[in-house]
Amino acid sequence: MTKRIPWLLGLTAVVVLGACSDSSSSSGGAGGAAGVGGSGGAEASPVVVTADWLNQSLSVLDYDTLVDGSSDAAAALVRSIDVSDWEPGPVELEVTPDGKTAVVSVGPAFFDGLPGLVGDPEIPPGGALLIVDLETGEAVEVETEDVPMGIAISPDGTTAYTANYGTDGARGDSLSIVDIPGRQLIRNVTVGSGPEQVALSADGTLGIINIVSSRGVRVFQTSDVEGSLSAVVETGNDPSDVTFLDGNDYAVVVNTQSFNVTLIDTSDPSAPNPLESTQLGAGLLYGVTYVPARDEILVTAASVPADSPTNLVILTRDGDSLSASAPIELAGQNFPLTAAADSQGAFAFVAHIVDHSLSILDLETGEPRSIAWLSEPGPSYVAVQP
Repeated sequence: MTKRIPWLLGLTAVVVLGACSDSSSSSGGAGGAAGVGGSGGAEASPVVVTADWLNQSLSVLDYDTLVDGSSDAAAALVRSIDVSDWEPGPVELEVTPDGKTAVVSVGPAFFDGLPGLVGDPEIPPGGALLIVDLETGEAVEVETEDVPMGIAISPDGTTAYTANYGTDGARGDSLSIVDIPGRQLIRNVTVGSGPEQVALSADGTLGIINIVSSRGVRVFQTSDVEGSLSAVVETGNDPSDVTFLDGNDYAVVVNTQSFNVTLIDTSDPSAPNPLESTQLGAGLLYGVTYVPARDEILVTAASVPADSPTNLVILTRDGDSLSASAPIELAGQNFPLTAAADSQGAFAFVAHIVDHSLSILDLETGEPRSIAWLSEPGPSYVAVQP
């Protein structure tokens, strides 16, 4: 089932009612404010990059300045990269481990079908996959079979995998495999209608991709994607973001319209097994991120209406079960596609399109703060150098 407007019309009442539990990157250094892509080291500042969707730009930011507790976005800005040649703008991105390159999906995501989630902006048509040099700003387009959305990058930084969700008028059904240094497509693989997000295991040997139309996910081996694709394992209504946990034995998928997250046993990637789903009464769930340094899972939750605060929920795994913290309210509004965390597990970052802000959460204390964005509209996605 794809996301549809009629579902949104009845959503407010469902979110208000909420739910109760039914018991569900490697470190690297980079240059600081003077540049990106340094050689690493204890004093190097990781690269933080935002996709400034309808502003048609990327913002490269200094991590240390962002988390100092007082600086604003302008003080942290290293450089802005113009990608206005590609409409509607960069909606998601991921950064290579060396901090030098971003793989960027340009497109509407699912907001062309549900513009109310992000304040009903005018969304130009278009879509593309870009590989961007974060130092020079040079952007190279790589042709994919369908308009891309979610991105995963291999641990060695050489290969990208894109979930090609398409557009409201031309739904995609493919996964693209891309040579990052060569700036070229390796191949497209048909996976099923409506793939939004893709993730790799820590060692890069396994991948997982959601298939919205089939209410579930598929797992694959990166050594032979097409030949190893599992059958769809059903997880819930409107499966959205996905992540592996530590090792290759467990993954988590968010089921947006089921308001829950599902823990999956992936120890046999040819036959993934859903173990348990956990209801979260925190809002409209979407993004899920595993933080290895803390062995915790971050889940973002939007609110209805779109100008309400958003939430972040922290999950932990105990055997074959997941337990959830109380929701942490963020000052920023919709629509949080993800929470990005640094490799030390110190801070998480959440982008907010509607009220043009970036949330910065101290993961040790649970204290959030919000900074106003550089220009309107706000960022759609944030990535931290792994």
